Amino acid sequence: MIRASRTRDRVLALVFAAAVITYLDRVCVSVAAPAMQKELGLSQVEFSWVFTAFYIAYAVFEMPASWLGDRWGQRVTLVRIVGWWSLFTVLTGMVRNYWILLATRFLFGAGEAGAFPTLSRALARWFPVHERGRANGLMWAGARFGGAVSPVLAALVIASLGWRASFVVFGLAGLLWVAVCAFWFRDDPAEHRSVNAAELEVIRIGAAPPPSAQDKVPWRKLLLNGDLLLLAATYFASGFGFQFFVTWLPTYLTNEFGLSTRQSGFYSSAPLLAGAAGCFLGGVLADWIARRTGSLLWARRLVGAGGFFLGAAGYAAAIFAGSPEFAIACLVCAAGAHDLTLPVLWATCTDLGGQFGGTASGFMNLASSLSGMLAPYTAARLAEAFGSFNSVFYVAAGVYVIGGALWFWIDPRKPAIT
Repeated sequence: MIRASRTRDRVLALVFAAAVITYLDRVCVSVAAPAMQKELGLSQVEFSWVFTAFYIAYAVFEMPASWLGDRWGQRVTLVRIVGWWSLFTVLTGMVRNYWILLATRFLFGAGEAGAFPTLSRALARWFPVHERGRANGLMWAGARFGGAVSPVLAALVIASLGWRASFVVFGLAGLLWVAVCAFWFRDDPAEHRSVNAAELEVIRIGAAPPPSAQDKVPWRKLLLNGDLLLLAATYFASGFGFQFFVTWLPTYLTNEFGLSTRQSGFYSSAPLLAGAAGCFLGGVLADWIARRTGSLLWARRLVGAGGFFLGAAGYAAAIFAGSPEFAIACLVCAAGAHDLTLPVLWATCTDLGGQFGGTASGFMNLASSLSGMLAPYTAARLAEAFGSFNSVFYVAAGVYVIGGALWFWIDPRKPAIT
């Protein structure tokens, strides 16, 4: 009997690397924020629009970019996406005034739109249904790992070379990934020379056929599907609570506890490292529960709802923090517990979307982009109105409770497109 090759694991490593670089480039700006505000003369509320500009573009272009991922294929789309955002990451380090900064971050967001739906769609084509929880978990673990190391790396580069150099370094890493993807990756496992017949048979378990150029997206069925709408609402809650970790956390630590840029950068990495662990464990746990119980429904619901409720508890505890150590411990719990939910969110979305899984994921991710637009500005206003970020923690905890409750009405077993 021929032993199955494991080329899909190398594909997963490539997806993991893309997710790492995505958050390297996205989180770097939050660490550089104090230095950028000082040099460019920007207030906290003004700089909140730098974060928001990214999410406005990300939201506007998310659905078209995800649709193109289904239409053109993942390889071409990912080369375009990662190449675009890497270029504008480099250009961020060259801005000289506020309006050019806003335009650059807007175009950065436009380029990154569609990245995770397209990556998730690639995983759906390369992994059998019973391995997709783990695969999506590792993808999001990569995103959180990138977010975790970004504050540390950015703080070191900023301390040594200045904030501008950090964007150049991280942008070049993305361009290297583009070269590897263009040369090695293939959309269809059957077209990859390293995949043998035994592995191809494993991959095709539960696989949906790719849409052809003639297939029209059934927009009505997708956008009016009750489970997909609830999943999008859940992801809105997810994005709203998570944004604090990649926008205002370093500023909170600096303002509340008087930490330096380097100290706040190191502390800020801890919740995102916890999130990386949560992403991996959430995918493994959901697949394990499904195998042990035979119930995909309750495997996804238990992990999804449980992660949100525990995340809410972590945010609520952070309200009482009197030291940076206690604050980070609470936020580590909030981030790690919440990120248990990401693998089941994305695996459920690609399952519901079937052959249009990328487009469905783009719709779900659009909801997170909308909350990403609102969250940084809302947090800045709350912090200014109440004099601290504790008010932000109250709101984030409440939003997470709502997100957890929604899971009990979502059924991952009923695809929107049959």
